Amino acid sequence: MSEPRTLLVIAGEFPPLKTIGRIRTVKFVEQLRQYGWRSIVITLEPSGTEGNYDPSLMAEIADGVEVVRLRLRNREVEIADAVKRLLGRKPSAAVSPAAAPAAGVQPAPRPMSSQRSGGLMDHAHDFTRWVMRNFVDVPDNYRPWADEALKAARRLCAERRIDAIYTTLPPFSSMLVGHDLRRETGLPWIADYRDLWYGDVLREWVPEWRKKLELRMERRLLKEADVVVTVSEPKTAYMQRLHPTIKARWETLTNGYDTELYGDRLRTRPFTQDTVEFVYTGRLFKNRRGYAFAEALGRIHRADPAAVSHVRVRILGGVEPSIRQRYDQILSEYGIAHLYDFAGDVSYAEAMNAQVNCDYLLLIVDTGETSDGVIPGKLFEYVSVRRPIFALCDPGATQQIIERARLGRAVPAESAEACEAMLREWLKKPVPETVDSDDAYLAQFDRKAITARFARLLDEVVDASAKSGGR
Repeated sequence: MSEPRTLLVIAGEFPPLKTIGRIRTVKFVEQLRQYGWRSIVITLEPSGTEGNYDPSLMAEIADGVEVVRLRLRNREVEIADAVKRLLGRKPSAAVSPAAAPAAGVQPAPRPMSSQRSGGLMDHAHDFTRWVMRNFVDVPDNYRPWADEALKAARRLCAERRIDAIYTTLPPFSSMLVGHDLRRETGLPWIADYRDLWYGDVLREWVPEWRKKLELRMERRLLKEADVVVTVSEPKTAYMQRLHPTIKARWETLTNGYDTELYGDRLRTRPFTQDTVEFVYTGRLFKNRRGYAFAEALGRIHRADPAAVSHVRVRILGGVEPSIRQRYDQILSEYGIAHLYDFAGDVSYAEAMNAQVNCDYLLLIVDTGETSDGVIPGKLFEYVSVRRPIFALCDPGATQQIIERARLGRAVPAESAEACEAMLREWLKKPVPETVDSDDAYLAQFDRKAITARFARLLDEVVDASAKSGGR
């Protein structure tokens, strides 16, 4: 048997941080082993105070996987604390940037006119934050971590046999690590876009001048890539149009579902019409809002309160304050606050139990210019559960998968009218106990099949590099 090959993985999202992006990487790392690939993962060292920290997720990392963890510095806090020490004031407790909804997804910089009022120190801190997020943290606030990741990766490449480099985005700063390693070592580099960098629906807050800067940066970095991977065909096509001169190999490897993910987790809540429960597990932030569902439920309640008196909507996950404020307005306007439960961040186990025991899974997908190519990892969690999916998403890849696989239905993400019509239709019918899904169609999204494709891709790229004189 030939000696296993080694993949150096640069991944900002990895257990125990409870981001949906972690699943793709942790499963690739585990399942690639059966194809002769072992992995060394360079990732974040969590502080334990992050809102998405879940120590139970350490069990997801397969035995024997080598993990190098590096701290993520919060430069905003470091600068503020340095000034406070100079002034003889007590430094404030640091908040880890890893507590963001997903690695590399920064909050939109607040306009200076909306800064909170306060003393000179507060204004100085706000100004520092504005400068950092607009001019320094480019492409994201993971630049300091990427610098340390590059140092660690260089040492590993010098001391160990590494056969290929894999960076998974976001955070987009990981691109800098892959680019520099490729130039310095000649090792094949695979850049995996779970989310787009330029043009992503969650980065519409970025000002136009900076978008142009980042596009040039992305184009420069991708010139060194051997393979560019995205998670949907529309995203791959978009990237090819965006970067027509890039000579890298283009591939689509979707996210996938795991047949064994829920194990022996069984439904304990009986099927009755006493309560019809819609469950959404995940965060609501940026362009992922779901107001249309609340509006639709409110309109039905206004016309006929009895028609929705048995409906409950559970939101399990963090909600951005501005989005929660808008929800409160909608729920108050229609008098349906009692139908909603905002549970906040819960453990992954609690979220899985809620999915298994719900009547309908509510899927809320990001809106925006490139939303047709968005296939959220959350969709494939829902696929594993096999409960009916009520999806709010723009026409595109996600809608096609849901409806082609007979997993449920989709309505335009921001159309309260379409949402109301479908909700009325669903509430007139008994809750289905099973889903008549097209399992033959869904087989292509089985993560084991996707990992097998990834393994073949890695072998082909490494073999081609060796033939062309690479290491």
